[in-house]
Amino acid sequence: MSRLLPIRPDLEHLRNEAKALHKAHARGDASACGILRRLKRFSGATDAQVLSSPVTLTEAQFALALDYGFKGWDELRRTVLRTRPVEGANAPASPRALRLSDPPAGGDGNRLARAYQMSFSCCGVACDYDTVAGDSGLAFILQADSAHRPYGADVTELDLGWWPLDEWGAMLRLDFLGSVYGVQMHRLPLAMDEYRADAAKAFESYHRGAIVECLQAERPVVCVTSGCDIWVITGMDDGSPPLLGQLSCDSTSQVKRVGQYPWWVVAMGDVREPMDRVRADAEAVAFAVDLHHERFSRNIPGCAPEYAAVKSSGTASFTLWARVLRDGERCGPSHYSANIVGCTRRNRRSAPPYLRQMAARHTRSVAARLGTAADIYDEVLAKLGTADTSKEAFSTAAGRLKLADVVDELAALEAKAVGELEQALQAIGASEQPEKRK
Repeated sequence: MSRLLPIRPDLEHLRNEAKALHKAHARGDASACGILRRLKRFSGATDAQVLSSPVTLTEAQFALALDYGFKGWDELRRTVLRTRPVEGANAPASPRALRLSDPPAGGDGNRLARAYQMSFSCCGVACDYDTVAGDSGLAFILQADSAHRPYGADVTELDLGWWPLDEWGAMLRLDFLGSVYGVQMHRLPLAMDEYRADAAKAFESYHRGAIVECLQAERPVVCVTSGCDIWVITGMDDGSPPLLGQLSCDSTSQVKRVGQYPWWVVAMGDVREPMDRVRADAEAVAFAVDLHHERFSRNIPGCAPEYAAVKSSGTASFTLWARVLRDGERCGPSHYSANIVGCTRRNRRSAPPYLRQMAARHTRSVAARLGTAADIYDEVLAKLGTADTSKEAFSTAAGRLKLADVVDELAALEAKAVGELEQALQAIGASEQPEKRK
């Protein structure tokens, strides 16, 4: 299975990853063998045979490039350099630009949930950020990847801290979000090999026509660039790149030129009748429960099944996080855990208000369970505030073990909250007249 480059690939980090691979082989670390077997001379070799043979740094770079799905290090290097902003990225919009009127302002929070909320607003759909974060599942997910080797560090199993920024979790509920808000949503196709070879040409082939159609119909699109920026596209001209829009994390509505061709694009389609809100509540709570128990669907448009198979969303992520913290060789630097704490706190901030708003629409028995779950998520936020991810704490085994204990406590609180959500679902199912309000 080939890995995807991080959304924001950095050539120096990739060089460091190749050096780490080279050093791991030199000290006899069997974790290096899987990647080195990408080399033809090691394709059928045992770990012992790989480790007993000399390997140059150039070969380590070549094997790493193959593992990322490239033909060699030169192709990988050229691709990474092409992800930098192109010339003219700061150029003003052409007077002939196709534009939507009254572009929305963004704000703090999960950047993809914010982008969806901004896009719905562009389509004339009234919605608030916390509700979109809850309906999408992003308020409840803890995203991890059990097979990822982080670049730039000698960690053999996981960079848990990167993956909360990955788009995978935000793609899980596009169909449901479209049904809830009455706006069709679909991810535009893209051939990654073509994108890597020539991002501008791939944009013309896969994205331009659909984006023009959306803008002409007064609908925005959401895109992620390889620089890890989330944009709501509200205009297009003949510039290079041609897309104009607002960053979802920007609190102003100033239209800017997107500095890179998009990594992926979600188009907003026709507006239709939205789903009944009480029914949507039940489906959203059920999905939050499924995320915790790792029961989500892995059939994600544009996502290879083998890529989705190593992702986790709840209990498995907490277990993985605590395990690598207790193994000093696999926990990575402090900023990995700092990132996961920050992203989880940002996501969980939407859970209590989302559930309390939901409670007001349901019968007393349902509302009581939802309210209790909201209170527990407040405890989760408080516990996240006690997590010490400083460099000083990570420099000692005791500091890392203390954080692992916090992770275990977080997992227990999350399980308790999900138990209340499961009780709420049972109460919704037992209610003969769910339309009655408290």
